[in-house]
Amino acid sequence: MHQAYSVHSILKQGVQIESIAAYGSHVILGTRSGQLIMYSVDKETGVDMRMFNKNFSRKPITQMEVIAAENLLFVLTDYQMQVCDISRIESNFAFMHSAPDTKGCTLFTMDVDSRKSTTGDVSTFIRVCCAIKRRLVFFFWKKSMLDSLKLSIELSDVPRTLCWVGHAVCVGYKDEYVIYDISSTTPKKHDLFLTSSSISRDPCICLIRNNMLGISKDSYLVVVDPSRYKDTDGNNSSTDVRPGGMESNSSLTPLLWSSPLLDLVWDEPYAVGRVNNAIEVRSLVGKDTLVQSIPELQKTKFLVHADKGTIFAAATSELWCIRLVEIPIQRQQLLQQKKFQLAIELTQISDEPAKDKAQTIRQIHMLYAKELFTNKEFSAAMKEFEKAAIDPYDVIRLFPNLVPEAKSGSEDAAVPTSSAQALEDSDLENAYLALIEYLALARQREVVKLRDTKSSSKSLLEIIDTTLLKCYLQTNDSLVAPLLRLNQCHLDESEKTLKKHNKISELIILYQMKGKHKDALKLLREQASIEGSVLQGRKRTIRYLQELGTDHLPLIFEFADWVLNENPEEGLSIFTDELIEVESLPRAKVLDFLISKHKALVTPYLEHLITVWKDSNTLLHNVLIKQYREQYQRLLAQQDKGEEVPELSPLRAKLYKMLDESNDYSPDRVLEEFPTNMLLEERALILGRLKKHDKVLSIYIHVLGDVAKATAYAEANFKEDENIFHTLIKCILIPPTEPPYEGVALHPDFVQVNREVALELLNAHATKIDPFEIFEHLPDDMPMPQLEKYLEKSIRKKLADKHQMQMMCGLLESEATRLESAVEAQRGISFELNEFSVCPECRKRLPSQSAFVRYPNGQIVHLSCHDRIARAAAQQ
Repeated sequence: MHQAYSVHSILKQGVQIESIAAYGSHVILGTRSGQLIMYSVDKETGVDMRMFNKNFSRKPITQMEVIAAENLLFVLTDYQMQVCDISRIESNFAFMHSAPDTKGCTLFTMDVDSRKSTTGDVSTFIRVCCAIKRRLVFFFWKKSMLDSLKLSIELSDVPRTLCWVGHAVCVGYKDEYVIYDISSTTPKKHDLFLTSSSISRDPCICLIRNNMLGISKDSYLVVVDPSRYKDTDGNNSSTDVRPGGMESNSSLTPLLWSSPLLDLVWDEPYAVGRVNNAIEVRSLVGKDTLVQSIPELQKTKFLVHADKGTIFAAATSELWCIRLVEIPIQRQQLLQQKKFQLAIELTQISDEPAKDKAQTIRQIHMLYAKELFTNKEFSAAMKEFEKAAIDPYDVIRLFPNLVPEAKSGSEDAAVPTSSAQALEDSDLENAYLALIEYLALARQREVVKLRDTKSSSKSLLEIIDTTLLKCYLQTNDSLVAPLLRLNQCHLDESEKTLKKHNKISELIILYQMKGKHKDALKLLREQASIEGSVLQGRKRTIRYLQELGTDHLPLIFEFADWVLNENPEEGLSIFTDELIEVESLPRAKVLDFLISKHKALVTPYLEHLITVWKDSNTLLHNVLIKQYREQYQRLLAQQDKGEEVPELSPLRAKLYKMLDESNDYSPDRVLEEFPTNMLLEERALILGRLKKHDKVLSIYIHVLGDVAKATAYAEANFKEDENIFHTLIKCILIPPTEPPYEGVALHPDFVQVNREVALELLNAHATKIDPFEIFEHLPDDMPMPQLEKYLEKSIRKKLADKHQMQMMCGLLESEATRLESAVEAQRGISFELNEFSVCPECRKRLPSQSAFVRYPNGQIVHLSCHDRIARAAAQQ
């Protein structure tokens, strides 16, 4: 305990005090004989009587309340409210108003709300709640009189005490407490708890911290938040009650007193209560709540709060002033007793300069945090460090094993480490958990500071993250990887720590985030072959290489090599997986790499690019065709040696399909390297792309003897070249003297003129073959009857074309004649424009020299008006 208040006897006189009120340095006494007396109490000048009204009432003054802002004194006497003016000393409690509607009032409570307008004027709104028998009746002060609020509440019993705060009125009966929520149209009742668990006691209620209710129960003071009982959603709020009737939703633990409270006032930060044999001063914070006991005031009957640090106590005929001891003196005593929380609360209400006050509070938080840390209350200690706004590095130094080892010759070598006692394993883990929570908040602040690009903040953030890494490794290593991905940990220190704890997988993440990709890939390569390693195998390396992207292409090629050697198919996914980074790799460079070191993977890589990714690059298509061709030639050579080559036919089918369906390869470039003694059907496809129809048809007829493919080719190209069937017939009617390519044999069916095939083609495609063009190539000894069918179809086609032409000529001549007649008819139309002619669009005259337009209906408009109408129509 310490001395928080000093007691000063004010007066001893014969009047019988029945009630008391106070404000500032003034105290007002109400006597049993109806007198009102005001004293002014000053430390220097002493006690001075300022007002005295001997005959204010014939009955005792049972209750008084002062509204200092309005210089009003509300008095309850003879069961009726009266109001006095205390603004002038000479008026001696000038009577202002008597409220007949309050007749029968036994006690009252008030709610005073001061509001500041936009113009700076302060207005005070005063409301009064009177207990009249078993009813609460509400009034408000308006124009120097009490007016009804048209609100009343029926009660179950006669109230013994009242307290009003905001929307809630707390009522204390002889055996219980209730709260009424008056924020809605219909007041709602909420039961609190009994006044005592054993016997009936007088209730006691006090307003604490301006918005909380301090309610007495047995020997406890229960702090209740009235906002919990506000009806916000149309449903009644519920209260969870503990055994013994105390509510469990209070934010503060019930405060134990030496005996049941008889009276209570709140003087920040103390609760001053009257108990059986003394006045006790208690704090709401800390474990030891008793601050001071004042037994010499055991005879008091009344307590009233006047101003900050000033309380008046009164007995039947005595009056005392209780003054707060100077805060610096109290603070010194509290710090010696290690009551840091109370020291902080006192400093907050002191009149010291704001800067000094903030510095003092910060120092107390520091002392309190270190005390808590010493007592192994780590979580509470970290919260105090947070409030003290201490440098996080100073907190980290409390853990010597977390502080980075200083390099020789560096400035950090001079930084002292903590002298805190060594912690056991269980305590150390709790300390780490508390430190993690503290550093997480500190990290958020430093991230915000990074927006200012301050190097100090970046350095501190690096220290915080590195320390968090060490803490996570001791408590919850599943959080290590997410932390490393934030990329703020110190590289060397984190690398050393992770290696010490054998966190190889997390070490890879550290290297990756710090851009040390080569170190990461070397480690992956080493771990891939170690049995039981978390990084055993190739998958992690493949995924890492896939995520590197174009900027690290040489590194990708360097470390993809061993993966491709071990498993080519799996390794190829480095360049073919469905990832943005993989698809954006320069494909030509990847192709060069595969051609130079892994030629067997060139074909599958190109097939993926073209068939899956639909790459239309001409170079890639040319290379794939070349790969097919070269591979076919190698397999064919193996087959010629007598080996079984089952993949030969499928490979040739791929080549044929590629040449037939792809529109992106360069046929002239492909043709340059294409063999002439094999793959002639594929060569025909290439020649077809070059529109060399005679060579294509020569291959199909003279070498392959495939009339069907030759005919299909001619059909496909007939629209572009109507003479292609002539070329096809000539290939049959004029056999070559030697093969079209060296090393290729002519087909036996077409070494001589094949009349049957020629006649079939003539008859089947008679309309596409001009007889004048083809007759000179027919054999002289071919009988005419064999050509009858061809000639008949051909002549009919010629006649049909001629008739069609004649018909079109006749129709065109007829249309020309009709148009000439229509023109002549229009030329015969005449009209007259004179000074009375008006444009129907603009209603203006048509001058003789202006341009105009005549519509078919005879209307004549200006050319400009016609253009405007045409533009408007076009826009629609």
